[in-house]
Amino acid sequence: MIYKYKKYQSLENFVVNIPKSSNEENYTIIHKCNGFDVRNSCFNDNCFQCLFCLNNPEQIERFLRYVDNNNYFDDIAEKVFKLAPIKSPIVVRGLSHKYKSLDNFTSVDETSNIQPWAAGLLYNSCSKPCRIGMEIPVLNNKYDRNGRLDIGVISDSGFIAIESKISLDDALKDERFVEQYSKYTEEIKKYSNKFVYLTLFGGKETDLYPTSSAYCTGLVGNKTKRFYKMIIDNNIKFISANALWCLYVNNLINKGNYCDIFLQNIFTDDLCIGLVSAGKIVIKNGNIVIEKI
Repeated sequence: MIYKYKKYQSLENFVVNIPKSSNEENYTIIHKCNGFDVRNSCFNDNCFQCLFCLNNPEQIERFLRYVDNNNYFDDIAEKVFKLAPIKSPIVVRGLSHKYKSLDNFTSVDETSNIQPWAAGLLYNSCSKPCRIGMEIPVLNNKYDRNGRLDIGVISDSGFIAIESKISLDDALKDERFVEQYSKYTEEIKKYSNKFVYLTLFGGKETDLYPTSSAYCTGLVGNKTKRFYKMIIDNNIKFISANALWCLYVNNLINKGNYCDIFLQNIFTDDLCIGLVSAGKIVIKNGNIVIEKI
């Protein structure tokens, strides 16, 4: 529930593992979600089932007792990536709480919510021991200012680079995710020849669904159409927070379903541009569609 990472002075130092110091930084979300009672080692009525705390068998057993369903993960795994969206998990018992659901939680406070949440899930679901980095400095003299990569996950199996956004609406306000993709991938290629770079979106997942989907909620103002033009023109790949949550469920069911291997494999297909809980989003015969996995 409390994870550790080291800070690095540059992307290059992160890849070759030269930290700024031997000191480790702690990160967690339990003080924000308030869904786990650390003193009594139990989940409480604030839990919205984000799965961040499930890092060992004892925690998984406590969680299944809390939701009162031993088939919780199996029931979800049967539905993921089958063309219909998986609704964001919500607070089980409906008590008053700042965050009612995973959608709510990932749609605010990028650096203290969606970023550490995603880092924790990826750390626990890699095929090989990995290193996690957050806010990794990215130096590039071609731009007015240097950047910071939100999440880096590196192991013998490759490098996963993630830039997180709290929602599609937020990303479209300044469109910085387009410049970030160009800037960061140019630098990553200098130090790694096996990587996948993804923009992670929190908030309302169905805003990301292509207009061909009956579930798309981004039609007003041509929001979704504008988004897809940007990512196609700039070769940007993306994943929703709900999709990452689904990948983690699959990993809990079967430890062979490693998130890093899955992401690396699915995005080697140039036609695949995104991943949502309903499936992979591909360009097929000039159309943008969702396909089941």
